[in-house]
Amino acid sequence: MVCQKLAVLFKVVPDPEGVFKIDASDGVPGKDLPQIPSVFDENAVEAGVLIKEATHCKVTVLCVGQAGAEPMLRRTLAMGADEAILIEADTAWDSLGAARLLAAALRQLGGFDVVLCGREAADTGSGLVGPYVAQALGMSFLTLAQDIKLVKDGLEVKRPCDNGHDVFICRPPVLLTVTAEANRARMPSVMKMLKVKNSPIRRLRLDPPPPLPGPAKARVLGRSTPSFVGQCSFLGGASVAEKAAALAQALRAERGI
Repeated sequence: MVCQKLAVLFKVVPDPEGVFKIDASDGVPGKDLPQIPSVFDENAVEAGVLIKEATHCKVTVLCVGQAGAEPMLRRTLAMGADEAILIEADTAWDSLGAARLLAAALRQLGGFDVVLCGREAADTGSGLVGPYVAQALGMSFLTLAQDIKLVKDGLEVKRPCDNGHDVFICRPPVLLTVTAEANRARMPSVMKMLKVKNSPIRRLRLDPPPPLPGPAKARVLGRSTPSFVGQCSFLGGASVAEKAAALAQALRAERGI
């Protein structure tokens, strides 16, 4: 397969094991937590680097986020990516808004044969950004890629279906969303991390901003922790048989049996 340019869409998310409070404000929960790479996006980076090792293509990682994402972007360079680009914007919880920015960036940079991203973001779990980007660019796309192999005509992609797998031959340009089953993301060595410690992260300015037709930007209107009032009944009985009979009678009363 001929592949000269490959892009990976990358997201940085709040640490899911961190502790944060939920209140009624419209702020994003976990905003002050340590930021980590979205787990499936690391699988996408690994898939991109594997394709690079076979085709010698250039791998560019694009991220919509804040300046705090730079350390995680440098980690992708240590994994084997050639370039990391940050599009500074606060659209972490807005799949459509992030997709519009990413599509505009890909269009401006131009000429990508393959675009990869995780199957879904670790914070929202929506799985929408990849298909949104593909639709905006008019690209073919395939979700839930569990196995990616290079063949003469393109990429052989295996994805799950009922009682088995479907196998597709995908010819560039194509966008794939990658699952955790596709690979095991490599752990960069200390030497590689030190090598990219001060590597520049390119900032991409979309000027003018991309048009935003369709639904308005997502906004959190309120948030609260649900409360539950427990209801417990104790059934009497002098023997196991009497207790079982009382339980059966209570279940019939509630139409449980």
